[in-house]
Amino acid sequence: MLSPGEPDPWRELATLVAYDRSGFEIFAEGEDADFIYAIDEGVVRIVRYVDNGQRQILAFMMPGDLFGLPDNGTYANTAETISAVRLYRLPWHNLIQRMMEDPQLQLNLLVRVADDLHRAQRRIMMLGQQSTSQRLAALLLEFAGHREFYDDRDGHLRLPINRVDVADYLGIARETAARAITRLEREGLLRRIDPKTIQILDIAGLRALQPAKAK
Repeated sequence: MLSPGEPDPWRELATLVAYDRSGFEIFAEGEDADFIYAIDEGVVRIVRYVDNGQRQILAFMMPGDLFGLPDNGTYANTAETISAVRLYRLPWHNLIQRMMEDPQLQLNLLVRVADDLHRAQRRIMMLGQQSTSQRLAALLLEFAGHREFYDDRDGHLRLPINRVDVADYLGIARETAARAITRLEREGLLRRIDPKTIQILDIAGLRALQPAKAK
């Protein structure tokens, strides 16, 4: 989302595009990276498919996130909509030209890239060092940090993703994801209301599951 505080050139270059359904491919791995994107509404998953067809979800991009930065001129991963999505689309080459004229734009993009790198580092630590319950708690807390999905008055967290997405993001089987949710429920940290709505009963308890450096 291009907030009111963003430099005007971002808005001048951006085109607002909308996708009205889930499962739409915004771009595919290996395609020419002509545009970068910022999310205004909705959620996008960044995925990579291996030769056997297995899918690994690398990130969930939420309102305010920037994605699609080129890797040697092409997209390194595939981006798909999870819900109806509204995006700001910015031509990469035009943005490069404007950044050469405006150092503040360069700094703004650098801050965004640094934030993305930090999130990627946290995810590597999560997958390599945390238990399944800790990984799941981290994912729930990530969504709970967005008011679009979490109502702190009643603790209701409305997840835009399904159980398959959860498993493919955490790198576990679907049955393992289901058992992890049951475990957190038995521990009194959450309560399932329906397949995509969870009531967080103890958000401090979920945070306590996270290693100190990941909080």
